[in-house]
Amino acid sequence: MIDYKNTLHIVYGSRTGNAKAVAMLGEGYAKSLGFNVVCADMPGFNGADLAQLENVMICVSTHGEGEPPVQAEAFYEYVTEQATAIKANYAVLGLGDSSYRYYCQTGKDLDQQLEQLGGTRMLEVGTADIDFEDASKEWVRAAVDAFSVHLKPVQAPADHFVFELDLEDGTRNAYRATLLEKRMLTGPDSSKKVLHVSLGLKNSGISYLPGDAIGVFGANSRLYVDELLAELGFDKAHGVQLGDATRLLKEVLINDYELTLLTPLVMKKYAAVVKHPELDRLLADKAASQAYADVHDVLDLVRDYKGALSIDDFLSVLRKLSQRLYSAASSQRDQEEVVDITVKVIENAGKGRIRNGVCSSFLWHRLEVGDKVPVSLEAIDKFRLPEDSTLPIIMIGAGTGIAPFRGFLQERKGTRGANWLIFGERNKSSDFLYQQELGEFQANGTLHKLSTAFSRDQQEKIYVSDVMGKESEELLRWLDRGALIYVCGSKDRLAKSVRKRLVQLFKEQGLSTDLAKARFEALKAAKRYQEEVY
Repeated sequence: MIDYKNTLHIVYGSRTGNAKAVAMLGEGYAKSLGFNVVCADMPGFNGADLAQLENVMICVSTHGEGEPPVQAEAFYEYVTEQATAIKANYAVLGLGDSSYRYYCQTGKDLDQQLEQLGGTRMLEVGTADIDFEDASKEWVRAAVDAFSVHLKPVQAPADHFVFELDLEDGTRNAYRATLLEKRMLTGPDSSKKVLHVSLGLKNSGISYLPGDAIGVFGANSRLYVDELLAELGFDKAHGVQLGDATRLLKEVLINDYELTLLTPLVMKKYAAVVKHPELDRLLADKAASQAYADVHDVLDLVRDYKGALSIDDFLSVLRKLSQRLYSAASSQRDQEEVVDITVKVIENAGKGRIRNGVCSSFLWHRLEVGDKVPVSLEAIDKFRLPEDSTLPIIMIGAGTGIAPFRGFLQERKGTRGANWLIFGERNKSSDFLYQQELGEFQANGTLHKLSTAFSRDQQEKIYVSDVMGKESEELLRWLDRGALIYVCGSKDRLAKSVRKRLVQLFKEQGLSTDLAKARFEALKAAKRYQEEVY
């Protein structure tokens, strides 16, 4: 029988394994101090047990724009919607990516809700960015030490404990795929560049499902790094100690650090070193600092707000370079050892130069067919085709949000389920991604209905949600037949408008606003409405 009063429970929700590694460190450290510890992942944790716990530490990552990872969904739902009261001392660490607006939101939500349920916060909610190691270790030590006031050792403390995270190096363990093809999907008159990229997975052992994502490990431009080093006055051959190896500064900046993506957190760290009054004033305005970060990069930052700093100071400011995720635009049922992705090339002009996205420019400008690309698989379990292939599906996507639906159609070719794609972009002549292939899917009977919204082809802009309104009667008939709805694209624009339109359609059937919203929530709960948004 568990002695709840004298036991530290550690619960983790991990998508990539980082939150799990932090939880394991907490478990090992607490045990080394002689305390009784129970560690469990969120899928294996019974939410109803939460009311009995007296000391609980939570480590949880955040997926996308503030949502809990699939592994944490049930626990998150229980805490935020079903739990009525707790008595536990608690501490929460959120892991996330500060380039997203809702940084570590899952951890923050759980922290606030546990307090409202009656819990006693032992430590301010922790947040750890992409380069989470140091912040996580510091938080774990502080959290366990805080809980130690309420715990009695059940065994003698260990003579020695190695206080380190047990992690795998993602790039070292990534599969080096072969670039088989890259071609431009948009026309010469388009306002954007969108690529189709095919990657060979021969002997990789990677088995992906439609809806999954492929992580691509890019590298910074050598020319960009030269420009940055010149601006800072740093020696590119300076030796940098990383782990057991000493590497050249230029090589480290090319391969290991985030330079093209700026966040307010990086700006704050930089400001703390250079102590620039104008930068301090900018950071005092949250909206203004976010607006600056959205359209500038690290080179802009060091040019706009000059200040004295050492190489070590500069590297301590930067985030580690992370993989970029792209929806699989193919099905292994159709092409076994190949995965396709759809990539928007990021190019932002200003102050006399072009700011390129690290991964899209890596694929478009710096790799040739036959070159190797480090990739990994990112399973997206919350975006899955129905097991019953006879069920109809409605796919709603804008821009590169069409990518997973190309994979869906390949997977469902030859099955009995009806497929409807609603696709939106700017101009039909230049932005109709995969137009020829969609026509072939229609011709062979895979794509039963194709609806489009090209917003700039007429004076009055038309969007995907407008098409849904125009086709409302048929859309509702498909839902009555058991159709599942899938949405991929922008969270703020596409997803919000689709949700709003669905509720409106239900209201037009005679439901009150509350009942219309309840019907939409019921679709989500039954996994008949699924999103993969960004």
